Amino acid sequence: MKKAFISSKKNHATFLYIPENQSSVKSLRMPIWGPKALAGILGALIIYSSFSAVALNNLKMQYETSQGNIRALTEVNNSQKVEIENLNLNAQKIQEQLEENIAALEEVKAAVGLKKAVSDDTRDEKSSDSISQIYIENTILSFDKKDDYDLSTELSALQTSLVSLSKKAMNQKTEISESVTSIKDRLDYLKAIPSIAPVAAKITASYGYRKNPFTSRGSEFHKGVDFAAAYGTKVVATGDGVVLFTGYQAGYGKMVIISHGYGFTTSYCHNSSLLVKKGDKVKKGQAISKVGNTGRSTGTHLHYEVKINGKNVNPAKYF
Repeated sequence: MKKAFISSKKNHATFLYIPENQSSVKSLRMPIWGPKALAGILGALIIYSSFSAVALNNLKMQYETSQGNIRALTEVNNSQKVEIENLNLNAQKIQEQLEENIAALEEVKAAVGLKKAVSDDTRDEKSSDSISQIYIENTILSFDKKDDYDLSTELSALQTSLVSLSKKAMNQKTEISESVTSIKDRLDYLKAIPSIAPVAAKITASYGYRKNPFTSRGSEFHKGVDFAAAYGTKVVATGDGVVLFTGYQAGYGKMVIISHGYGFTTSYCHNSSLLVKKGDKVKKGQAISKVGNTGRSTGTHLHYEVKINGKNVNPAKYF
């Protein structure tokens, strides 16, 4: 029993605390392995703290790196947004300009009487234009809704849209070139056809059958229109053309014949004087002669005829 008690004492250590104010001494008794355990715990805490500090430092470095990447991506994002806005603006301006060009072209065509023909190519082009517009609208929509650092998809869509618009511009250029040729041809035709009256005067005899003005008996076919203009009144060409004949011809007196192309010829008869000669190029409205009473005539007037491919037609249909 005594030996066991002595052995138990050897397995413990006692710590005494003696205060300076001579109060009672305090003691702390603990097993011999206690300090070792406490030292182990402290060592573990020190090691844990060291690893924690290293891990925290790594996290801090990763955070700073991430912040740097975010700043860089933000700059790229802002740059892409500006680029997208500029591309959108340019694409819309191009689209509007192309539409204005087409509208203006159609107005010119309508003004000169050219009918609008919608071909398969034009329909395909319109379909392409719709797709192009959808690209633009979708890009704007995704740009507004999407908060992403990489806008490559939007840029790609806009580039596709601009390619489509470029293709449309090339097609439009070809169409405009072809239309300009058609418009010039149409304008040449409009300038050439005898579409105005040769003199500002009252019509006294129309195209067609009438009573013989010389005998007042029977009827004869009147191949033109008679204008009762005053002697010496200027007679004008009713369309652009080239003078085929000037001179005196039986029945018609002093006359001018003009070829206008497109199968049209016009004759101006009974003139008192002629102001042009054979081979002259004349413009619509240009003075070519003066009203008179030469040839087979009952009085001062202008006899005016229109022929298409050599056949007389009613001049009144053209002015």
